[in-house]
Amino acid sequence: MFRSMKFKKISIALVVIIALLATGLSYANKVSEESLSLNDRLNYLGGMVRFVQEKYKYDVTEEELMEAAYNGLFDALDVHSTYFSPDDYEDFNVDSSGTYAGIGISVGVRNEKITIIAPIKGTPGEKAGLKSGDIIKSVDGVDVSNANIQKAIKLMRGKEGTKVSIGISRGNNPQILYFDIERAIVEVNPVEYEVIEDNIGYIKITTFNENTYENMKKALDDLLAKNVKGFIVDVRDNPGGILGEVEKVADYFVPKDEPIVHIEFKGDLKNTYKAKREKIDKPLVVLVNGGSASASEIFAGAVKTTNSGTIIGTQTYGKGTVQTVASLSNGGGIKITIAEYLTSDKSKIDGIGVTPDIVIKNVSEEDNKDIPQFVPMIEDVNPKLGDKGLNIYGAQQRLKFIGYEVEITGIMDEETIEAIKQFQRAQEISPSGQLDFPTREKMNQKVLRVYSNGTEDLQLEKAIEVVGK
Repeated sequence: MFRSMKFKKISIALVVIIALLATGLSYANKVSEESLSLNDRLNYLGGMVRFVQEKYKYDVTEEELMEAAYNGLFDALDVHSTYFSPDDYEDFNVDSSGTYAGIGISVGVRNEKITIIAPIKGTPGEKAGLKSGDIIKSVDGVDVSNANIQKAIKLMRGKEGTKVSIGISRGNNPQILYFDIERAIVEVNPVEYEVIEDNIGYIKITTFNENTYENMKKALDDLLAKNVKGFIVDVRDNPGGILGEVEKVADYFVPKDEPIVHIEFKGDLKNTYKAKREKIDKPLVVLVNGGSASASEIFAGAVKTTNSGTIIGTQTYGKGTVQTVASLSNGGGIKITIAEYLTSDKSKIDGIGVTPDIVIKNVSEEDNKDIPQFVPMIEDVNPKLGDKGLNIYGAQQRLKFIGYEVEITGIMDEETIEAIKQFQRAQEISPSGQLDFPTREKMNQKVLRVYSNGTEDLQLEKAIEVVGK
């Protein structure tokens, strides 16, 4: 989703007027649907609200009815346009800005308990002594042992400078430990990076919030100073974020003056955003999957269509629309679609997604169940193009299982030969395309490794291979 702060604060009165102009159902029933003006319709809805409050058997407040009406308004629009209640809007702003007032810990649910995954470095939570594995039992005296994790998070957040008491259980200690911690501004860093094998710079971007570019710049500066061979930028399961942030990130990798994205608004208004700097002259792979959406697709699409790198993974989500956000005086907000974006070559993304240059599917636990059905590769033959056989069928099963794009036909076609060559290169054996004994053995070993370990990151393995060439 994309945010624009150019919209002025919208008075909730523009919407709530429906609750103030009601004149009853009887009036509206006399007016034909075609002749109703907007005010007539607002009067009609106001009458319905009063009628429900007077006649409905069960308890319902005007606020509950109006919240439902606000949500109903956006049901007529696309799925990315929505009304936020005050609580939901607060959560949305935290996600978008990457900044909140709290204690700075990452939490999750483990064994049905709210558990600290890790304290964020330099935050009040870390300084107070909270540790990974601590189980949160209470927040300001409120028992959260069986609470929803979102409730616990809301209780831990608050105004900067205020204090919150956290009760935790740690290890085998039967006593609850209490920490009084002063809340501070916490910035969520969506960029993680490291130097991996073959001296490759690996960068993971989890979202494009307001902190993405700043932290991406630090990552690139550090990795370039270490003279890495190339980059793997991982935007798998990245749902998107702020347009301006992805533009600045893509600016490092797209050739100067080349389009990064085209934005088409209502009517004939169009904007094109172009790269402004000289691109980094090193090999680049971008990892994507079905969870890569919106801003992630802008980034991947720009890299692909300008031939700036190689896209590896599976088809992306296909969210090609732009939203803006406006605040309401009740503390809530609205998000509405205002434009559609196209990739740098003006290809449509919405409902389609970005197709990787190299399609590789990571193995899931569901895929693992198919292993016992694999045909054994025990024929003493070395098949050629056009041949049929069990070895070929078994090889196709294994290649597909570990992520290569092949059809299981039992026929040695060109697609299968190419997949065998790719597999051989990845295993650092001669890429002959022949299904010889060493290749079959490597396939069996690879399948067993994947099966034993649950899953392997085949997409990352391929990315390392491509950058390392």
